[in-house]
Amino acid sequence: MKKTFFVVAALAALVASSVAVAHLKSGNVTAVSATLSAPTTAHLTTRTLTCDGQVIEVSNGRYTGTSTSTTADLAGTVELRVHSVYNTTTKLGWVDGSLKIRAADNRTSAGFTAINSDGKLDGWVRGSAGRGDGGFFGSLSGSFSKTGGLTSGQLGTGTGANAAVLAKRADCNASETTRPSVRLTVRGTVESISSSEIKVKPADGSASQTCTIGERKPERIETGDKVEMTCLQREGKFVLEKISKRR
Repeated sequence: MKKTFFVVAALAALVASSVAVAHLKSGNVTAVSATLSAPTTAHLTTRTLTCDGQVIEVSNGRYTGTSTSTTADLAGTVELRVHSVYNTTTKLGWVDGSLKIRAADNRTSAGFTAINSDGKLDGWVRGSAGRGDGGFFGSLSGSFSKTGGLTSGQLGTGTGANAAVLAKRADCNASETTRPSVRLTVRGTVESISSSEIKVKPADGSASQTCTIGERKPERIETGDKVEMTCLQREGKFVLEKISKRR
C-alpha cells in the first residue's frame, strides 16, 4: 500500500550560535547552559518505509537520564519524548519532542525540534523554567540514535552541526512487519528474576522456562510468586510479553 511521506533530500549550512536564556517576568534575562545525557530507552516503536528507493525510519520513544548544570532549574533527572524521522539512505532527518527536567524546586519543560545529520542534532528548545515564572529558550545539540537515545547533549553550549534539510513528498511503501512465529505461555512459580531475565518453573513439573526482560518490565513480581507468563520469540530468543500473578 502506497503512502505519501516526506523524504529528506538536501543539506545546507546555516550560521548559528549556541545559546540558551532564561526569561523571567521581571525582565531579567540570564545566559544558562546544561549538559544532557538520556541513554535509557523505553516504549520504543519503529516502522520502516521505502520511499522512491530510499529507506525512512519513523520511531517514537522515551529516553531518560540526567541534566547537569550550575543553574538549579536545569539540574536534575531529564526525560525526552521523541518522534524521529530519519532517512537511513541519505543519513538525514529530524526529531520533534518534549524535554522535562525535574529540578530541585520544580520542573522545567520545553518542546524541541532538531535536524538529525548522521546522528548529530542541531536544534532549538522553547518552554518554561522553574515554577513557571520564567521562559526558557536555547540551542540543542548532541548525538542521537533511536536505540541509544541522546548522548553528549548540550543546551546553550557546545557546537552544533549548523544544518538544514529540505523535505519533499514521495510515494512510500510500508515494510511488512515480521510477526513473532512462536508464543510461549507458562503457568508456574518464579524461580528467579533479575533486571534482564525471569525464570519460571511450570506447575506440571516440566523444565523451567527463561525469558529475556525487554521494555516490558514486570512490576511487583518476586521469586516464589505464582504467575502466568507469556513470551514471544524474537531474533531467536524468548522475550517477555506479559506476566500476571495467579492464586
